Amino acid sequence: MSRSLRLDGLLTALWLVGLSTPAWALGGPTSRPDTTPPVVESPVGAVPAAVSASETATVSDTTPAPEAAPLVVESPPSPPPPPNPALEHGHQARRERARDRAFEQTEDTLTPMTPDQLHSLIRSLEITEAVAADQRPPEAVMSAEALNLNATRPPVVRVAQGFGTSIVFTDRTGAIWPITAYQGFNDKLFAVSASTTSGHKDDLPTILVVQPVAGAGAGNLVVTLKALPTPVVLSLALGQKTIDARKEFKLPLAGPNAATAYHAASPTGIDAALLDVLNGLPPSAAAIRVQIGGVEPDAMAWRDGDALYLRTVAELYSPEYRQRASQPSGLHAYQLPDVPVLLVSFNGQMTEALVKE
Repeated sequence: MSRSLRLDGLLTALWLVGLSTPAWALGGPTSRPDTTPPVVESPVGAVPAAVSASETATVSDTTPAPEAAPLVVESPPSPPPPPNPALEHGHQARRERARDRAFEQTEDTLTPMTPDQLHSLIRSLEITEAVAADQRPPEAVMSAEALNLNATRPPVVRVAQGFGTSIVFTDRTGAIWPITAYQGFNDKLFAVSASTTSGHKDDLPTILVVQPVAGAGAGNLVVTLKALPTPVVLSLALGQKTIDARKEFKLPLAGPNAATAYHAASPTGIDAALLDVLNGLPPSAAAIRVQIGGVEPDAMAWRDGDALYLRTVAELYSPEYRQRASQPSGLHAYQLPDVPVLLVSFNGQMTEALVKE
């Protein structure tokens, strides 16, 4: 019985194996399928579409595979460090100290003195100005003086710091004498400049201006006049209480610009009394002031002995004068015989000037 059962089990197992085994494996009429893939001819230079497993294995064994590039992994940016309150406070403190130093340097440059020193300086300046205000300025005068070229001492021109003095030279007719050269010899005491009355830059200068730059001292000035072989030497005195605002030096000669109507009889000097009259002063202490009409209100006249002295801008025609001195401004001083009526030209018209007691 058991033998029969074992036989039945064996048959059953064989039957199951026959169901799971293909026909080609049992040698039946069905042949084994061709598993070789078809070969496709590709153009020249083209890569075959399919390669057999054995060929693939052969190629893999003979040709080394390319090395793979290393994988680069970019790390994300690191976050900023957290703020450090101690460092930030130190940086801010350094900036504040730098600002303080810059402010102190600027303040020292602009105002190097302390407030107390500034107040003291202001008080000193106020005291100095008050003292200077108490000092009276020098008296300025304008005068004419005869220039003697043969004098043993040069004439003196009084000047003062802060005031300019003009110097002109005129001839016997009152015409201005041009200046060809001038030279001062102490630049620390005064400065000298020249200008023309005509305003033309090509003309020779006719006016010298002296400007003192010191409070006291003395110097001299050498002037060369046109066509005059003798140089003129002037002494300059600084710090005087009376100064010459305008100084005219009259030469006893006819200059290059002498009036054509003038006829020099002789090169005699000009009377000092006549120059006093030209300056508005009486010719002598004994002279008597008289009134004169028919000319400008500012005309002046004196009787001195047998002579009549007249200061006017009018041109005298009669009687014939003995001496005349003139200024470039047109002002004249005459010495003439003592007569009651004069014939003058005033404002372009002939008129009579009457001498009144």
